[in-house]
Amino acid sequence: MADTKRVRGAKSLGRVEGQQGVMAVVLRDVPKGHDWGWFSREDPRMHLQTVDEEHRNLYKVWLEEQGRRVFQPDGAIPAKVLKALRTDVTKRRDSIEAKWVNFMIKQGWLTHSVKGPTIRLTAYPGTNRFERLIDLGQYLAPEFVPRVTPRDVRLNDEYAVVEIWPERPEPDRYWIQLPPILWT
Repeated sequence: MADTKRVRGAKSLGRVEGQQGVMAVVLRDVPKGHDWGWFSREDPRMHLQTVDEEHRNLYKVWLEEQGRRVFQPDGAIPAKVLKALRTDVTKRRDSIEAKWVNFMIKQGWLTHSVKGPTIRLTAYPGTNRFERLIDLGQYLAPEFVPRVTPRDVRLNDEYAVVEIWPERPEPDRYWIQLPPILWT
């Protein structure tokens, strides 16, 4: 296979084919010359690693541990690089988490089940597993909660949400953002 090449002109989330599969570029030039993201064949735990040609797989930072937000360098990272990355991750954490949820859903690393008024989310089934419960009574009017069936609930990988009533026209659906539920 050809080497991974940098995407020019991409705005936020670039994807490039390469030796390790598809690569998501999440942060560019943080600091200058360092692009951060992940590859399609990745560890099932939220992280960023260098994906630019010069620094590919040189640095990695874990962003979660068992459902808790963290910022843990995996190995030595120069202070200048680490400081710039920490600052950018702090500013863009919501966006990074949403992109990771999109990735989790596509990889099958986030599943759900519905029982009564509760949605059970299972992150990373079989590996770094953790669960979260969503009480629909906190999101829907009381008269709608008993009407929600398992067929009425899906994970939406485009918007990183739990979608209630996905068969309805978009304005009639209800969305619950996943990142604030998954990571505490």
